[in-house]
Amino acid sequence: MRSDGASASRVVIVGGGVIGCATAYYLTRAGVSDVVVVERDHVASGASGYSAGILTPYSGSNDPGLLGLSAASLRLHAELWEELPGVTGIDHGYDLKPYLRCGFGEAGLAESRQFLDDRRAEGLDGEWLTGDEAREVCDWLSDEVVGACMTSVEPTVDSRLLTQSAMQAAEISGARLQAGEVVGLSGAEGKMSGVELRDGSVVEGDAVVIAMGPWTNMAGEWLGYDVPVVPQKGELLYMHLPQDEAGDVEQDRPSATMHNMDEGGVILTRRLSRTVLGATKEDGVGYDREPSRYAWEFILPRVRRLTDRISEADVTHHTACLRPMPADGKPYVGKAPGWENVFVASGHWSEGVHYAPLTGKIVADLITSGVTDVDYSAIDAARLAG
Repeated sequence: MRSDGASASRVVIVGGGVIGCATAYYLTRAGVSDVVVVERDHVASGASGYSAGILTPYSGSNDPGLLGLSAASLRLHAELWEELPGVTGIDHGYDLKPYLRCGFGEAGLAESRQFLDDRRAEGLDGEWLTGDEAREVCDWLSDEVVGACMTSVEPTVDSRLLTQSAMQAAEISGARLQAGEVVGLSGAEGKMSGVELRDGSVVEGDAVVIAMGPWTNMAGEWLGYDVPVVPQKGELLYMHLPQDEAGDVEQDRPSATMHNMDEGGVILTRRLSRTVLGATKEDGVGYDREPSRYAWEFILPRVRRLTDRISEADVTHHTACLRPMPADGKPYVGKAPGWENVFVASGHWSEGVHYAPLTGKIVADLITSGVTDVDYSAIDAARLAG
């Protein structure tokens, strides 16, 4: 798919989350060594650092055009797992375990079966299990579970480590990280020559990528039109501090991800941390990133129905982050309408980690050659012009 992009010798990326860092990585792989990532806080300081890390596209809009890009992004994730640790020495926890979508009553069972039918229609493997069969897969499951859809198509990663590894690999190839808060674009209308920082300085560039997550809507003032991305608060509970990996962590952890399809609630095991319990989705809270009691009240009853092995006393850690929720359920990726050398890469909602490699590749392709072999029409930022 073609864009009118032109090759750039210096690219400025606004945002050091997983999207921005993946874009930096793919730009350096394409030969652009002069890449500057401008970040107000630190790499992975937002949702990229506090994501559950499930590489699944089935938690947001489920738009067919977006789902059609999932397999390509998963392939890139597998490639990153082969590439990045050897370059940076960082194990970002890539792992694949069974995922059990469990039903307790008529509604949950129907949704689980529909999920299985949809995945089979996409050509993916899946299996229907009775409650007893599901408990053979994961002995954490309660006797309440009547049936479950089991798939093995959704890997997990530690999103913070993935983001840091992508950035380090880009830096090894010449990219650099610069602290600062971007407040505008410099240059003539329709063609920027850099970005302006709050301290009055300018970071010059031939192209700029806006990858500001839930703060991308602020770029509307720079671009001259609305960028409808708003924050959605998400919170997670942990049964073990993620950085505390001493001892035999395999012995008492679930062997599969478990999802309460009747009410919501997920119990997730990741290779580099103990069990994660999630997750909330709160709209209309603005930019509040403080952990709240609401997470405990929402998550714990739902995950306790999946298993009797969880009590409030087991929870040792609690995080909150803001997801970038787009107006139409799909991210905005590609050239910003009306601008010759500004690109947008945001609005990935709860699936930013999943689609980060593909987004980074698309944007890098468009900047370096004006063409990409990915049909990204379903998520093309050109629709912002409407």
